[in-house]
Amino acid sequence: MDIQSELKKIGLELKDVEGYTEDMGYFKGEADAVVLARSTEDVVKVMRFANEKGIPVIPWGRGTSVTGAVTAIKGGIIIDMSPMNRIIDFSDEDWIIHVEAGVVLDEINAFLRPRGFFFPPDPASSFMCSIGGATSEGSGGMHCVKYGTMKDWVLATRMVLPDGTTVKVGEPLHKNRVGYDLTHLVIGSEGTLGVITEVWLKVVPIPSYKIKRVLAFFDSEEDIGRTIINLRKNRVQPEIAEYMDLKVLEAVKRSFNIETHGVGALLIDVPEFETEKLSMSLSNPSYVKVAESEEEKEELYKARSYAYLAVKSISKYAMSEDIVVPISKLPNVFKKIRELEENYGMECPIVGHIGDGNLHPIILYDDSNKDKAEAFFRDLCKYVIDEGGSITGEHGVGIQKRELAIRQIEVHNGRTLLELMKGIKSVFDKKGIMNPYKQVV
Repeated sequence: MDIQSELKKIGLELKDVEGYTEDMGYFKGEADAVVLARSTEDVVKVMRFANEKGIPVIPWGRGTSVTGAVTAIKGGIIIDMSPMNRIIDFSDEDWIIHVEAGVVLDEINAFLRPRGFFFPPDPASSFMCSIGGATSEGSGGMHCVKYGTMKDWVLATRMVLPDGTTVKVGEPLHKNRVGYDLTHLVIGSEGTLGVITEVWLKVVPIPSYKIKRVLAFFDSEEDIGRTIINLRKNRVQPEIAEYMDLKVLEAVKRSFNIETHGVGALLIDVPEFETEKLSMSLSNPSYVKVAESEEEKEELYKARSYAYLAVKSISKYAMSEDIVVPISKLPNVFKKIRELEENYGMECPIVGHIGDGNLHPIILYDDSNKDKAEAFFRDLCKYVIDEGGSITGEHGVGIQKRELAIRQIEVHNGRTLLELMKGIKSVFDKKGIMNPYKQVV
């Protein structure tokens, strides 16, 4: 069957598959067809056709996944949601914005900022990722140490189920206790249950208090971990709390005006009235830079946002981890990463949202040592599972972490929970066509 010809017959707009063969994590696949979705009706047409023929369907936002979540590893139809990029409605009374799935996340804040509001989740890819993709991945970002991840801000979604049925999941209300909470089931489901076409989001006013932004350098990663623990003990709630080790800082310095000292630095925002408690919490800093102007603040924020891309530019390949550990175990996980770095003879710069225990060790490799990089990756994930942590806090599972995710569930929750997840998947997707071979089922 010529899938592309059949899709054209039902009035769908196709695009060359060549631009959809790889995500940002180098995971490859080849779709049989790529459909540009300009409306929910277009998605319905694709789903009805695919469901009838038993063809896999893979939703694609902007392709910023680093886990293979958007790749067509067994062929099928990719639905590119980027043309659905309208901001449908906004209420400064309800504090809710209603958008289509293809809207770029930063465009939402560009719309909200002049109106005195903002949407807090801000993954590093916010300048290019779609809100539908961020919802499907359960994304986080720098402000999530205070405000939480996508699951804390999505009120409802409109989605198309595998059989072509359209359903609104959740309610655009700040409280709602009717029925099972399927909204949080959809968030982070990675396109395995249906295709998200619209999202209703909570927003909040931009804080009126002044923010103090500091870049604190340290001579040991133990002191870096201890500083985050001290912030907790001193009951300081940072607005952001980010880590960049020396290798990351050096990579970022190529494009941004940023200093390098010691083994790495913490980028921390606190309200000005918490400045004294922040100073008390810093554990043996070697140097502390305070951003004196809005321009300096923005430069530091952008430098951290581009850290992953900067590190990618200094190596042929970069494998990004997304581990989460209890705050109390941060000093230990630093030691483990450096131990693995030495054992495998590989470089592993570390960046991450350290304030909530979420680190992104980035394993650098080339064609000659990919197997070693993957072994490094697995060993670190297994260590994190055994320490009571998680192998992913915001990047998702995709195909990269599927087996490790199953291991984590079995170790932490038991096989019964895994079977429940399989049952949920089969209720939504009886023929198994939605983004197959991803997630845990």
